[in-house]
Amino acid sequence: MGHAATIDERKGRKAPLISLEHAASGRYAARRNRSDYPIPDNLNLILTCAQILVAFTLLDVASHVRSNYVVFGVAIGFAFVMQCGFCLAHEVVHRKLHSHRGLNLGMGILLFSLFPGSLHFFEVAHLLHHRRNRSDDELEDYVLPGEVAWVKRTMYYLLISGLFWLLLPLSSLVVAIIPLHRIRLPKPDPDAGSFRRFIQFLNGVRPGRVRRDLLVASVVWIAASVILHLRVEALAICYAVFGFCWASQQYIYHVRTPRHAVLGALDLKIWKPLGWLYLHFNYHLTHHLAVWVPWNSLPAVASQDPEQSYVLTYAKLFRPPERLEHAWPNEYQAEGPLPSKPNRRMKSSMELPW
Repeated sequence: MGHAATIDERKGRKAPLISLEHAASGRYAARRNRSDYPIPDNLNLILTCAQILVAFTLLDVASHVRSNYVVFGVAIGFAFVMQCGFCLAHEVVHRKLHSHRGLNLGMGILLFSLFPGSLHFFEVAHLLHHRRNRSDDELEDYVLPGEVAWVKRTMYYLLISGLFWLLLPLSSLVVAIIPLHRIRLPKPDPDAGSFRRFIQFLNGVRPGRVRRDLLVASVVWIAASVILHLRVEALAICYAVFGFCWASQQYIYHVRTPRHAVLGALDLKIWKPLGWLYLHFNYHLTHHLAVWVPWNSLPAVASQDPEQSYVLTYAKLFRPPERLEHAWPNEYQAEGPLPSKPNRRMKSSMELPW
């Protein structure tokens, strides 16, 4: 494919922003004029209000029905609705849920109060993820040299089963009670495990902003509990189902991918209505290539339609982590984050085997 302004004769439309060659090289797509891919402000505002309303409605229903089977069914619906809420909050982190910066932040804090947790905490962790994706700092699906295999595998299964979700509200709460303006963790030793490396993102977290977010979350939940008379048992079931669904699906876009900050992500083929509910989050490689493109434009800018099955990839997620040196020998590894400068070929010691 050629430049974005050329015509794709096979489809009779403009060629996508990201060509096949561009995607294969792992180069970030240069930011264009915002008018080319405008943020759907009004649509996002409606979706945000609807998501919050539907989520609390489902919690209300779960709290007032007597059948555990019905509660579990409502919990499944709640898990899918909350996935949409998370995808909306993800847009906030990249400053593209709403063009007005204040509204963008406010909507994000409200959305993440349902998670529940701190938007700022998630923001710091996620933006760092884009820089160090598939480096040793974020390699939960492989056993690194020096790590104990059974410990790493146990932690992996705990994470994808819901621990990853539970750590966010718990960690937000711990950070909020720290009477400091900044957190200073010492730099890990070269032979430190992946967890010690991963938590270095806490150095970028500001406890004051976490406290702000949790204060809003507290007000939201106190009001909801008083108005809706929410039942703790129903909340526990709904969030247990959501926690499992969210935690496992967070890894699906990166698990077993190449050790490359950009190419270590997947575009996955998913049922179209579910793709809309997930705000095209399944175009995850495309998102990593062009983080500034709003969710509604991701299919249009993608180099091609996703071909790899979401369901089959999800099933493979539950394979135990293998030793890194067996899966990716040294000649296929590129350690650490890659340069983030746009329109510049990424430096990598890795020769992709395909």
